Amino acid sequence: MVETKPLPDVSVIIAAYRARDDIAAAIASALAQDVPLEVIVVDDASGDGTAEAAEAVTDPRVSVIRLTENGGPAAARNAGFAAATGTFLAVLDADDAYRPGRLARCLTAGARADVIIDSLVIEEEGRAPRTLDATAAAGGATLGLADYVRLNSPMARKDTLGYTKPLFRRAHLERHGLSYDTALRIGEDYLLMAEALAVGGVCRVVGEAGYVYRRRAGSISARLSAAHIEAMMAADDAFARRHALPDDVRAAAASRRAALVDTLAFTRSIDCLKARRPLSAAAAVARRPRSAIHYRYPIAARLGRLFGAPSPA
Repeated sequence: MVETKPLPDVSVIIAAYRARDDIAAAIASALAQDVPLEVIVVDDASGDGTAEAAEAVTDPRVSVIRLTENGGPAAARNAGFAAATGTFLAVLDADDAYRPGRLARCLTAGARADVIIDSLVIEEEGRAPRTLDATAAAGGATLGLADYVRLNSPMARKDTLGYTKPLFRRAHLERHGLSYDTALRIGEDYLLMAEALAVGGVCRVVGEAGYVYRRRAGSISARLSAAHIEAMMAADDAFARRHALPDDVRAAAASRRAALVDTLAFTRSIDCLKARRPLSAAAAVARRPRSAIHYRYPIAARLGRLFGAPSPA
C-alpha cells in the first residue's frame, strides 16, 4: 500500500532574482511558521548563486525551480503556483520575511475566505520601521473590490494595500483560471488580487502585522518607467473589459486611472530631466499639474546631485 503524503496547508512561493545574500533568511522565516507547509523557490535565471544558496537549505519542505530565462516576478510566481499543492498560496519576496505565527493567524481568521491579507511592517533604508494597518485601511475585517481599487492609487501620499502580500485559496484561482499577468513587471500583485475579488472572492483582513516588507530607498523611482505605467494602464483597461463592474468599482477605477496618468506624466518629466531637456520636463508636468506631487520621492535627491541643486529638506 502506497502511503499518501498529506497536502500542506500553505505553499510559500519565493520568486528570487539575484538574491543570493537574502534567500536563506527568507526561507528560514517561512520554515519557522507553525503550520504544515512547503516552500517553493523559483530562481528567475539569476546566475549569481541564488539557486545554489536555496538548494543548500537542507529541509525536505523546500524545493527549487530553476528558470532558464528571466521572465520577471509574475512569470516566476506562476511557475511556483503551478507546482504548488497547498490549500493556500502565499508569496514571499526573497528579501522580505514572515514574522513568527503569521500563517497560523491568517489561516485561523480566513478559514472560509478565498483571499487573506494582513498588516505588515515596512522597513525602508534610512527610516524607522512603521506598520501598515490593513484593518484600518480596509475599514474592517473584510475587503471588497471597490475599496481595494480605491486603496491602490499609484504613488499615493500614504502606503496602500498594494503593499500587502495576500494568501490565495488555490482552488479559487484554479476554478477561475487566474494567474499573474506576465506582461507586468510592476503592479502584478494588484491585478491578481483585483481579479480574485472581481470573480466573487471573499477577502478577510487580519489586523496583526505578520509580513516584513523591506523597501530599498529610492527603489520605486529607480525601477518605475513609462513603459511600466503604460503596461499597468493597459492591464487595467483589459480588466474593466473582462468584468461587469458595479458603479462604485468603476468610480474607484476612474480615480486610479487618473493617478496612473499623473504618474506617467511625472515619469516622462524625469526622463526629460535626465536627458537635460528641462523645458520638455516642465511641459509634461504642466499638462498634468497633479503629477508634480511625485517629486517628493527620493528621486528628487538624486536629480539634485545630477544637476548640482541642493537636496530637498
